[in-house]
Amino acid sequence: MIASAIRRGAAPVLLSLVGSGTPNEGLADDATVLPAGVSRAYADFYRYLPTTQRYNRDGDREELAFQLTNAPLDSSVLASLQPLDPLVGGTATIGNVAVAYEYDISVLDLGFSYGLTERLTVGFHLPYYWITNHVATSFDSASANVGLNPATGTCCIPIAAGGQPMGEGDVQNLIRDQFGFSRIETWRRQGIGDLELGGKYQLSRTEDTAWAVTGGLRVATGYADDADDLTDVAWSYGNHALLLRLHYDYKLSNLWSEERTPLRAQAPVPGDVVMNATLRYDYMLPDKQIKRIGDDPDQILTANRERVERKLGDLFGLEVSGSFQLSESIAVTALYNYASKRKDDISGTMGFNYESLEAHTDSSQHIAIVRAR
Repeated sequence: MIASAIRRGAAPVLLSLVGSGTPNEGLADDATVLPAGVSRAYADFYRYLPTTQRYNRDGDREELAFQLTNAPLDSSVLASLQPLDPLVGGTATIGNVAVAYEYDISVLDLGFSYGLTERLTVGFHLPYYWITNHVATSFDSASANVGLNPATGTCCIPIAAGGQPMGEGDVQNLIRDQFGFSRIETWRRQGIGDLELGGKYQLSRTEDTAWAVTGGLRVATGYADDADDLTDVAWSYGNHALLLRLHYDYKLSNLWSEERTPLRAQAPVPGDVVMNATLRYDYMLPDKQIKRIGDDPDQILTANRERVERKLGDLFGLEVSGSFQLSESIAVTALYNYASKRKDDISGTMGFNYESLEAHTDSSQHIAIVRAR
């Protein structure tokens, strides 16, 4: 329960940040390539507003640590308390914990592309992340019916038999000693994201249309999930992936314009309307990662720990956009993006319930953007 809130809270951030970078022309999601011998570099900085909420699978907002709002730490969560259930005539509990998270995220998006030939452009994309998870914790022992043994200072004996209610520090030590997790506190980290290397080849180009295909590799150079840290925020899936993109551009305004202009004119022409569609496919290469495996998806406070074999679900995407050139210097673009991820396939050799790691790993998202530049 306690860890599942953290892990599921981090998942939407992971999905959105891994795909947040949008390289400029040359490796962008359109059919444009650079002329031979021409290079282009870019650096975009994104400062996201701090957030304490996320969207769940039903599209409703909830707290990042929604399962830890007045969450009981009882024998259903802490298996070590189960032998005490008969002694207290019900469910043994040490009290309730409340944890809140606030994600603070900044991203510097770097890229470079070079026209190797008139039809082939190569380049790379590398983001850099600054992420802080501000963690606020509190513990209420008012409902506790078991506590520390005053003779040994260890957990636990019934309060009725002289047990002493635990404090927040005692709870932190209990989770650390029983499960080997790091202390639950504010977490911060910075570093490079996953490196993307690729090449775009323009298949055909006419006055009105252009087709191109991009192939590449995403290298897992970013920070992946730490199985022993309940508060970290990963910005990498932790595995390598093969990338494939198919781009199509169409100069829609040539249908009604008295003077037809090339799809990619040297200078923007007011009144031009260009449509673009891009299909994306990321083939996630198998890998091995250390994971905690609960008996069910909600039990991640567990000592079950193994280096499992993973085949993460492949990523699919469709992006459709239209750009209207208002003037020589200003264009308005409307964009729709759909992305989906298939279910993960996890296996191991220690006999744990690996299906608990596969649950809820499929996902989809819809994004609509209107911008002027």
